[in-house]
Amino acid sequence: MITRIYRYKIREGCEEKYLRMQERVLTLYRRLAEVDVLFLRDEKDSTRRTEVVRFLGIDPVEDIRRIDTDPLIMQLFAEFSSDILDPQNPQIEEENCVSEGLSATGRLHHVEIYCSDLKKTAEFWGWFLSELGYHELQKWPSGISFILADTYLVFVQADAKHLATPFHRCRPGLNHLAFHAASRRQVDEITEKLRERGVVILYADRHPHAGGPDSYAVFFEDPERLKVELTCSL
Repeated sequence: MITRIYRYKIREGCEEKYLRMQERVLTLYRRLAEVDVLFLRDEKDSTRRTEVVRFLGIDPVEDIRRIDTDPLIMQLFAEFSSDILDPQNPQIEEENCVSEGLSATGRLHHVEIYCSDLKKTAEFWGWFLSELGYHELQKWPSGISFILADTYLVFVQADAKHLATPFHRCRPGLNHLAFHAASRRQVDEITEKLRERGVVILYADRHPHAGGPDSYAVFFEDPERLKVELTCSL
């Protein structure tokens, strides 16, 4: 699977035309390939947009080639460049992310977590996820998201009326999130960085085999006390 991410700025006052063009883009893309497309808007600046295109077919490279060379797509892009892009900021940032596997079916699409203190949560997760290769996808006053290949995590500030009962991972609901590590060395490096940041390592007496004799992992908590695991199979 290949995910393409585009970031660009549109003209003021062209929202309706941009929405109509989105529909045309979706129609053309889905005629040529199996894709999933997200159009995201920056809540701080409504003219800044992010477009995420996931190529889900068996041969995503061929699907991309077919789309990139399609005359109608090329004509639509020329129209987009002339009529939609902000003439003062016409650049389009593009990034390709590769994910192994032939299909997105069954893969995790995204996770959304509400938090009591967005600032602390964003700082903590921004650091940790960047260590794993994620980068910021979108940011707005009440939330932030980070993406790696075709999966993204969203963190949102909870409303004050829902803050009376703090999160506890032993209650019904989510207990922890587990991430693959590249190697045992990465587990060790992240463990040291966590300690430098004052983060308590869970199950320290059994670290790094707290997950069992066949695992090599570090367990810790985020600012909400959500348990996080970084693991590498032996």
